[in-house]
Amino acid sequence: MVVVVVLVVLAVGALVVRKNGERRREQDRSEAADMRSRAAEEERVVRTHEAEAAEQEAAARQARAESDRKAAEADKLQVQADERGERASVKRDEQRDRLRAADDLDPDVPEGARTDVGADAGGHRHREPGGEEREDLGTVAGHRDGSDSIPPADR
Repeated sequence: MVVVVVLVVLAVGALVVRKNGERRREQDRSEAADMRSRAAEEERVVRTHEAEAAEQEAAARQARAESDRKAAEADKLQVQADERGERASVKRDEQRDRLRAADDLDPDVPEGARTDVGADAGGHRHREPGGEEREDLGTVAGHRDGSDSIPPADR
């Protein structure tokens, strides 16, 4: 009879261990299903973030391309401005040379009163016939009164 009791106790023990194992496996299955569900939700969030990142990257590339285009346009305009400035400087030198030649040719311009033509309309000084200096105020014709007409004495 002791043997029967021991066998019954062992059988009950084996049954309890087996039920505990099945319960643990069922809990693990349930936990794994929860983890998969959370991972699926996270996958949707990750895809949304990836899509937003791709859109921002495309916008950044587009902005960079626009910036590069504008920089190239600015460089082109700067080259044109430099070229025009150089041409204007050459023309200014030619004009200065022609006016000096005219002063040299004109018998009415006294020797010490030759035109000093390097001044522009920005307020630089010019030498007037007779040796006087005047201030150029930058008016339309360079006259203090702002008139466009050239006085008879200057014609």
